[in-house]
Amino acid sequence: MSPSVKRFLEECGARYAVETHAPLISFDDAKAILSLDPAKMVKGLTFARPGGFAIVALRAADRADYKKIADALGLRRADLRLAEAEHVRTELDMEQGGIVPLPIGSARVLIDRAVLKLDEIVCGTGRNTSTLIIGRDAWLEAAEGEVGDFAKAG
Repeated sequence: MSPSVKRFLEECGARYAVETHAPLISFDDAKAILSLDPAKMVKGLTFARPGGFAIVALRAADRADYKKIADALGLRRADLRLAEAEHVRTELDMEQGGIVPLPIGSARVLIDRAVLKLDEIVCGTGRNTSTLIIGRDAWLEAAEGEVGDFAKAG
């Protein structure tokens, strides 16, 4: 677990569990490696935005609607860019396959409405060798995110 993520969760007083495992990058990796329910898995997509980053929380099986994300961030779709892995690592202390949708380093968090249907969130810890298991309500309180429709209909 990233020290920044651990510190953030402890300062929030959130109750959570962590499962360590072999490195994973994709949802397919997570389904193969983890013993956890894939339906509870949430991915964090990290975008560069003026003044920092935005992390969008989506159910892992869902596809992002980049136009809706750009609109929520006040950007043109053509200007929406995934953040570079190196910048995410240095600025947010997170690595690919371990993104956690929390406002670490003043990242803005957007939460797809479908995630609210989950009772438990399974997501990154900032590292791709461990996974966070946290109740939805505890995560929502810590995430301080903006809820909207950010996944493609389907």
